[in-house]
Amino acid sequence: QDVIQKILSRLPLKEVVQISTLSSGWRHVWRYHPDLIFSVEKLFDGKDKGGQEFVTSVNDVLKDHYCTAVNKFKVNYGLSEEHGDDLDEWLHFAVLSKAKNVVLDLRPPPKCPDDVYNFPLHHFDDRNSSCVLSLRLVLVCLRPAPNFCGFTNLRSLKLHRVYVSKDLHCMLPYCAALEWLSLTDCFMPSFTMSEPLDHLQYACIQNCSLQSMELHAPNLTVFEYSEQDVPIVLGKFHKLTKAKIEVLSDSDNLGYTFSHLVRAMPNAEEISLRIHIQNEARQFMTDSRCDFINLRHLNIEVLVDRDPGCSSGILRLASLLELTPSLEVFNLHVLFNSSLRYNGGGDATKTSGHKLRHLKRVYMSGFADPRGQLELAWYILQHATALERMVIDPDVKTRFGSHRAVEGGQLFQDLLAKYLLLPRFPEVLTVLRAPPPGHQ
Repeated sequence: QDVIQKILSRLPLKEVVQISTLSSGWRHVWRYHPDLIFSVEKLFDGKDKGGQEFVTSVNDVLKDHYCTAVNKFKVNYGLSEEHGDDLDEWLHFAVLSKAKNVVLDLRPPPKCPDDVYNFPLHHFDDRNSSCVLSLRLVLVCLRPAPNFCGFTNLRSLKLHRVYVSKDLHCMLPYCAALEWLSLTDCFMPSFTMSEPLDHLQYACIQNCSLQSMELHAPNLTVFEYSEQDVPIVLGKFHKLTKAKIEVLSDSDNLGYTFSHLVRAMPNAEEISLRIHIQNEARQFMTDSRCDFINLRHLNIEVLVDRDPGCSSGILRLASLLELTPSLEVFNLHVLFNSSLRYNGGGDATKTSGHKLRHLKRVYMSGFADPRGQLELAWYILQHATALERMVIDPDVKTRFGSHRAVEGGQLFQDLLAKYLLLPRFPEVLTVLRAPPPGHQ
């Protein structure tokens, strides 16, 4: 009987219900099924029969289920506060059945934002929620109360398009075991965690319209961040190895990105950045106290703005490279702001001349700023003593995804010949051909 139960527990609930008709001894076996997944695909074979039929079907299943040892409880259907009583009962069932993984995905959204379902956190107090290991919420309203103290064993929290009243600081301090945190496209005024999340290893905070941000996670290993250039406080992420950062701003944010974000990651091995550079900005101050001594892989995507005739904006990246003495791979792609026109000229940015002793591979594409990028390539060729390969890809991509030829094609060729096509570089340098005009 135990073997049969284990086999059936690995089948979808609908198939178990069908199999239960084959034997009188199996008639009630579906009532112990550990995975309760309610969606149009699971209940109606992908044919939506309407909200009321969905609610009735879920109630029928839960009414006859024995409410024991549920592994996964998932509801995936576009319900709203109109169905709040039923949703409350379902979540109460999940608590009573000691569900380990709870998913509530209420997409598509209701027509009126005020009709978004209010998630009943009071069902998950410190005693009832101790079995919940992962919680994923989509399109709900979350109102943490000051006296909330649940989710003591929660390891994974994922919120997507969730309306968060005030902040999560009333909730997260009690999630002492939290290892994975994802907040994407949420509506929350701030994220403030002054107390350290000691077990947190992965954090993703993207497009939440934050006005301020504070996070302390000493054991964080992966960090993904995409927000405006708002006031931010980050504790040192000494164990962080990989970061992906995008600053959503129309102004130059290279300095902000490093002084407020990257500086908290002194031991990172791989960093990917999407930043905005104004070409007339001429300084990027180096600071020996914030060298990234372990950084091996650096990817930068830049949107160039303002005066395209000045090359010093892109050349500031040379100062950045001097902060990465162990860098081995550098990829740079420059997006073109289609409102600009290249007219040549520009002054170089002074650097200290430090050798890039570990840099082996470089890939540079876009060339929305030909002079700046080629001068940066020249700087790398001059200072990267271990360089094995550099690829120059003149395929210019606009910020809207279309391709075009490099502005001033002959000027690009002249600059290329001036800086790069010298006898000492052919063994490491590869120049790709630009796409034909009109190529998409």
